Amino acid sequence: MSDAAALTRLGIGWQIGVPSGWGTYGVNLAVELVRRKIAPELFFLARSLALTPAQQQALSVPLAKQPEWFAAYQRGAVDLDFPMLHALGDHLDFPEMVRGLNGRPNVGVVFFESATVPAENLARARDFALIVTGSSWNADVLQGHGLTNVINCPQGIDPAVFARRKTSGKKEARFAGRFAVFSGGKLEYRKGQDLVVAAFKVFHQRHPDAVLVSAWHNPWPEAAKSIGMSPHVSAVPVAEASGRLDVSAWLRACGLPPDSFFDLGPMANTEMAEVLRDMDLAVFPNRCEGGTNLVAMESMACGVPVVLSRNTGHLDLIGAENCYALDFQIPMAEITGRADLNGWGESSIDELVTKMEEAYQNREDAARRGAAAAAFMEDWTWEKQVGRLIGAVGQYG
Repeated sequence: MSDAAALTRLGIGWQIGVPSGWGTYGVNLAVELVRRKIAPELFFLARSLALTPAQQQALSVPLAKQPEWFAAYQRGAVDLDFPMLHALGDHLDFPEMVRGLNGRPNVGVVFFESATVPAENLARARDFALIVTGSSWNADVLQGHGLTNVINCPQGIDPAVFARRKTSGKKEARFAGRFAVFSGGKLEYRKGQDLVVAAFKVFHQRHPDAVLVSAWHNPWPEAAKSIGMSPHVSAVPVAEASGRLDVSAWLRACGLPPDSFFDLGPMANTEMAEVLRDMDLAVFPNRCEGGTNLVAMESMACGVPVVLSRNTGHLDLIGAENCYALDFQIPMAEITGRADLNGWGESSIDELVTKMEEAYQNREDAARRGAAAAAFMEDWTWEKQVGRLIGAVGQYG
């Protein structure tokens, strides 16, 4: 395969449509491939696909074909005559379930959160024709480990969905008259929601008109208990009988007044844009992002002023005056002695409160930063990002 034009089929080796970054990535990747007349070969689907009508229509043929691929996978090893994208896990782990899918060539895709990579995983990674990373931080770590088959190609956003408001700009009733502070991402210690809660408690005491709007659903409730590692919150989130995390109960247990927050609960990715356009600020004091934080990217694309921790995958998003950066970062590997947290940063609650205060007091400057963020994200569309991925994969085979 000499160039991208020769690429006619591409296998996607993870579940598309699940309520996670991987699921959203898979859907948008597949749709963009169809638009380019490249067949996405799907092997794994979520139980319930939350697709828009346009996505459903675009993927009708691949979705109809998916049961055949899954059946072939269940029968044993499958040798393919097209490139196969494999989702690699933390530490560059290669999931056992997809080792039987042999592409021509095999390409690894990774958004790892630990810079510690076992020697055996590094050796296996060299067998891939290419390793595609979701952030410059991931690429730098792998290159530092001596891998040369690495290219950085972050995720993208759909500008048809995530864009600045073109209407009157009036908020819907539930947020009208409130300074709405958004925070999104699955609830867990890595995402730093404990820092958000601690900072917002201070901020709300100063500004009772502020409301915290959370999109913290985690389809793996046990993982949410990792927030209990934090000294900044006194409670651990628990699941309801249905299995869904009770975020509102957790926020009340953490001391937030009932009228100071609004939990959105599980939402389809495409439904988030309307909510984001009602927000005055979005805060992401995340300790680590293996990718570039899709929720933060979508917030920026909608013109929302964002606060970003200056570490790991966020470094790719922080530009000149396109956000509020949390510059003070305590290196977590140093303070904990854990090498697997190399690159992770602990943000200052005081600095987060200060940035929130800046946005509250100077709405004109906040709006300017939001506009700069939206302009910045114009180069981060799925069309452009998938084009870069196709160009890289097209060089192998």
